[in-house]
Amino acid sequence: MTLARFPSPFVLESALLLLAASAAACSPTLDLGSNVLWATDHESGELDDWYEGGQGQLLMDAAQSTVLIADGPAHSGRYSLEFTDLAMSDSEGAGIYRELLSPPDAYYSAWYYLPRLYQTNSQWTIQKFRSRSDSDPTAISHGHDLNLRTLPGGQVVLYVFSHDPAYLQAPLSDPPAFVPVETWFHIETFYSPRTDETGKILVWLDDRLVYDLEDRRTTGSDDVIWNPCNIGEDIQPSPPVLYLDDAAISLVRVTRNGKLF
Repeated sequence: MTLARFPSPFVLESALLLLAASAAACSPTLDLGSNVLWATDHESGELDDWYEGGQGQLLMDAAQSTVLIADGPAHSGRYSLEFTDLAMSDSEGAGIYRELLSPPDAYYSAWYYLPRLYQTNSQWTIQKFRSRSDSDPTAISHGHDLNLRTLPGGQVVLYVFSHDPAYLQAPLSDPPAFVPVETWFHIETFYSPRTDETGKILVWLDDRLVYDLEDRRTTGSDDVIWNPCNIGEDIQPSPPVLYLDDAAISLVRVTRNGKLF
């Protein structure tokens, strides 16, 4: 897979960024000031926030899959991002990304919504951290994934998978990181990009630390591509749909309440 290189550097936004508050009490305004690198609540009704500064774009291997602004359900306001996976492949599906060049250690935050219970017979990837190849900047390599899996009892569990053969799948957290169905849930990831074995990944589910993975390579070059997605080979009923809203990249934790940690 190839993707056009965007040469413009990522610019740290120093202005105060606000995400519109929902009328619902569970959806407060995100107010992190200059610690926000990028954020969107999708209330423009367009994908323009993701494309901002030439550092984002759709990232789909299959033209049939879709990433659309949806008029509900939404975590806040009226709109959210709807991913529909029509590819039904372990490597192809619906996705969008933000790219950080020479990235700092940062927190990547988003709210997710599963509209129904799906049965997974393979991995179901809802978020990827990727990087470009130093030898071929148009080539994007896989890094670490956040996946979902349906257990025999009907629970849906979140887990981390690395495409680096030195790590592969992390053991399930204890207690397991179960995600709800038909209820918005919050995933926040601290990603420390390192080309040597000094990187770190922390994952919170609804403010509970569920993964703490240290001393590992986390990127293959001097950039990070954050890629929310909907990718799975055998998920029933087909096609699987999921929603994402109130996404942010920041230097401090956003947390479930949308305030400084």
